[in-house]
Amino acid sequence: MTVAQNPALRSLVCLRCGARHRVADLPRGCPACLAGGTPANVACVYEPAKGASGVQLPYTVPFTLGEGRTPLLRADNDLDVDLRLKWEGANPTGSHKDRFSALAVARALHAGYRAVAAASSGNAGVSLAAYCGRAGLGCEIAVTDDIPERVATLMRDLGAHVVSFPRAAARWRHLAAHVGSPTVLPVTNFQLPPVGSSAFGIEGYKTLAAEILTDLAGAWPDWVVVPTSRGDLAWGMYLGFREVCGERPVPRLCLVEPYPRVSAVLDGADPHGDFPGATAVMPSLGGNSVALQAVEAVRRSGGRAQVVDDDTVTAETHRLWRTGLPLEPSSAAALVAVADARVSGAIEPGSLVVAVATAHGLKGM
Repeated sequence: MTVAQNPALRSLVCLRCGARHRVADLPRGCPACLAGGTPANVACVYEPAKGASGVQLPYTVPFTLGEGRTPLLRADNDLDVDLRLKWEGANPTGSHKDRFSALAVARALHAGYRAVAAASSGNAGVSLAAYCGRAGLGCEIAVTDDIPERVATLMRDLGAHVVSFPRAAARWRHLAAHVGSPTVLPVTNFQLPPVGSSAFGIEGYKTLAAEILTDLAGAWPDWVVVPTSRGDLAWGMYLGFREVCGERPVPRLCLVEPYPRVSAVLDGADPHGDFPGATAVMPSLGGNSVALQAVEAVRRSGGRAQVVDDDTVTAETHRLWRTGLPLEPSSAAALVAVADARVSGAIEPGSLVVAVATAHGLKGM
C-alpha cells in the first residue's frame, strides 16, 4: 500500500521555542524543550500553497474508511444563540479520532513501521484498531482495568492486541518502551508533563475546521466549542482554522474540561503542575495535567476554557438521547459548556456557535 508524503512538508516546529526539526517521529516532542524539562509538541511546517484552497496534510491516505465530511446540524436549544452541532459520530468508527488515525497510520506506513501502539480509554483505541487493520499494520492498545468490557472487546474484534494496567501511569510506561523501536510507532502521549499525540495524526483534525467553514457557506462562527483532555483536537482545529483563514482572525475556541486545568493555567497556575480532579462520566476528558498545545489553542484564538460538572452533563446526555442525538457524555459536555458560557456572558446573545460532538454513545451499549 503506497503512501505519498506531501512534497510541501518541510520540517517540524516546536510550539514553545520555535526550533525547527527534520521530518521525523518525535513522540517526546521537541528534543530541546524536553532536555530543559519543559516538554512541548511539534507541528508540521509546509511550503506555502500556491493557488490551492483548503488545508495541507502530510500524507495521502490510500486506505481511507470515509472519515470526514460529517454533518453540521442545527441544535435544538432554548438559548439566544445560533447553535450548530458538528456530528463527529458519523465517522466510520463513531468518533473524531478517525481523522487522527488516518494520518497517524499513514505516517507509520510511510516510515516503514510494522505496528502502531497507543494508550486509550476507548475511542482512539477502537479507531486505531480499525485503521491499522485496513492498512495491514499491527496494533497494540494499552488500557486501564476499568475500561468498559464492550469497548475492549471491540478493539480485540478489530484485531488489536489489548494490554491492561491498573493505572494510567503504568500503561504510559509500557508505551514509552516502544520509543526508538524500528517496528512499533507510539502515537499517543506517554509522559508528564504531556506533549500530546503524534503531530502527523493531529494534522487530520485540520479537516474538521475546514469543513465547518465550508458548511457555514460564508458565515463565520464566533465560537467553536471543543471537549478537551490534552488538546489534540483543539490544537489541530486551530491549525486548520489558521491555515484556511489566512489573515483573517480565526474563530475563538472554547475548550471544555471536567475540572480546572487549562482554565487554571490561564488564571496563572503553573502549566507543569498537577490539577486534581475526577469525573465519573467523561473519562475521555480526564487527566490531571495540561499540554502546552491546549493552552496555545486558547491563547492564539483569543478563546477560553469552560468547566462543566458530571451531574449537568449526565442530565444533558439524557435530554439529547430523547431528541434523537445519542451522544456520549464527553460530547454532550460541549452543549453544557455553551449554556454555561452564555449564562456567564462569555458567549454573547446572537453568537454563531459550533459545538463539536466528538462521538456517539453507542459503543458503550
